[in-house]
Amino acid sequence: MKKYPNLFGKLSLALALGIALSSCSNDDEQAITDPQTQAKLSTTASSGSNAGAENARVVVGGMTVSNFYVGTQSVEMKYFAKADLLAGINLGNLQLKSNTSAALQSSSSTKKTHTLVSSGNAQFSAIGEGSTPEGNYKEVTFKLFKNTEGNANNPLFQKSLVVTGEVNGKVTTFWTESEKVIRAMSEASTGVEVDNNTEMVLVFELNKLFAGVDFNTALDANLDGRIEISPNSPDGNLVLFNKIESNLESAVSLKNRQSIK
Repeated sequence: MKKYPNLFGKLSLALALGIALSSCSNDDEQAITDPQTQAKLSTTASSGSNAGAENARVVVGGMTVSNFYVGTQSVEMKYFAKADLLAGINLGNLQLKSNTSAALQSSSSTKKTHTLVSSGNAQFSAIGEGSTPEGNYKEVTFKLFKNTEGNANNPLFQKSLVVTGEVNGKVTTFWTESEKVIRAMSEASTGVEVDNNTEMVLVFELNKLFAGVDFNTALDANLDGRIEISPNSPDGNLVLFNKIESNLESAVSLKNRQSIK
């Protein structure tokens, strides 16, 4: 019978610890105290010259882009609070806040696939929408999403990003299965102002994605009439693949939809 008090003591401690952890979790979920507004997050592609304009033909370097597909997940957005900006606090003295647990963040974080270029024309694709704190949004981080559902008829099956087009008259495809984290920064030092149904856009800038890539060196080693730039490609092209994949980390920017002509 002497063992029972110790047992009850351990159970009480475990219960108390569980309640404390639950309370901390609830506090984290309710951490946003800044006033909120409705907003959207979408994505598109740009050759640099068209700045992501819808229905603009996408031509980059030696490649005419026909289609661009990408998967996204696990989105987080960071912002300067509107109240701090109105108070006149210098940006250098402000700390970025996260909109984790806001409806916009939750909606945007679910796994999705997007078509950013179709038949040579750029277009927009929705990532998420919902309430989020008012303020100036400086950066958005997200993970690429490798689609493992469906079949080979889906262009993103077992892939996270695919770009198809033509180089020197040959059908050319770049694809990766990486689920790396990408950070998109606002080009403006003050960020993108989010207030009253603002739409933020993640722009995949193909001129940056293909920076330093000489498509004239791309090989069709197996002589099937197609050029493939991918992991373990039958055509080789590993140097080109590594360069494009490394460019990904700096190829996405954050913009206001209204600034995209």
